[in-house]
Amino acid sequence: MIHVLKAGYFEFQPGDGTNYCVHVVEDMNGGLLVITHYSTWRYYEGDYLKFLHGSENEWTRTALFDYLESRHQEDTL
Repeated sequence: MIHVLKAGYFEFQPGDGTNYCVHVVEDMNGGLLVITHYSTWRYYEGDYLKFLHGSENEWTRTALFDYLESRHQEDTL
């Protein structure tokens, strides 16, 4: 059986000179998979962003989490 999952793509700049190109896919195990050029994360709304693999750093974690939280508040993700 094939499951069709919702997915999206967006780009954003958090204001510190960096640019993020992000793919987001619903995770069948809960949360959202967040994929950048350099890393993969699992996002849980209102909770945290778990690093899964790639290049981990706190600036990326903070930028992604803050952006995703703001998008969920607007309910536009």
